[in-house]
Amino acid sequence: MPSDTSRPEEPRQEAFGYTCALCLRCCYHKHIQLNPYEVARLARQVGVSTTVFRAEFTQEGAGKALSQTETGACVFLGPEGCIVHPNRPLVCRLYPLGREVSNNGEESYVHLTPHPQSEGTLSKAGTIARYLEEQGAAPFIQAADAYFYWHCRAIGQLQALKTDPEADASDAEVATASAFRLLDMDVAIAGYCKDHGIAPPDDIETRHALHIQILDRHLMISASEGIADVHPAHVHADRDVQVEPR
Repeated sequence: MPSDTSRPEEPRQEAFGYTCALCLRCCYHKHIQLNPYEVARLARQVGVSTTVFRAEFTQEGAGKALSQTETGACVFLGPEGCIVHPNRPLVCRLYPLGREVSNNGEESYVHLTPHPQSEGTLSKAGTIARYLEEQGAAPFIQAADAYFYWHCRAIGQLQALKTDPEADASDAEVATASAFRLLDMDVAIAGYCKDHGIAPPDDIETRHALHIQILDRHLMISASEGIADVHPAHVHADRDVQVEPR
């Protein structure tokens, strides 16, 4: 995970500042990637399920990136700016920075090239750490890392299936489809809670934690029992996420 921000060599201590002027030019022709946590927050603000949100507001209905209009504008860009600003994705919160994380947890930041006519102001008045705090990035970074590390584990298991001489050739494809179907948070949690007779948690952070545990248990059961297509009812969450019985 990211290292202690108190150390001078920590990337977040780099001098950095940015003031947005609401020129809106950065909201065109951008690939705004999403993870299930961001989809869930946006879906709740729009008032739809994550399943509907993925279908109506993301590219190819895959839930991986926000759609764009015919002009190249973000689907949520209004006349006066972002209409989902309180729940905007991490990519938008970081701009004009980019964040990279290696599979061993090392974090780094890159400086993106702003639109040539951008009216935003760059400076060295603060630090990257301060900018992240101002943008409310912490829960989004935590969620992004959790899904990234899960993805790394899933890819590792997929590669193991592909190289296992005793595995059926279709096992890897079935396992991949099954795991990634559960990336629809509402689907995964609804299935799990229904089959375990408990009420789905309402708090987004609690839902996110439960979702990660469902995904991890899916991988664990697939690996230990050789089950490629695991139903959410077979997935048991850890006890640190509390949900109420019906």
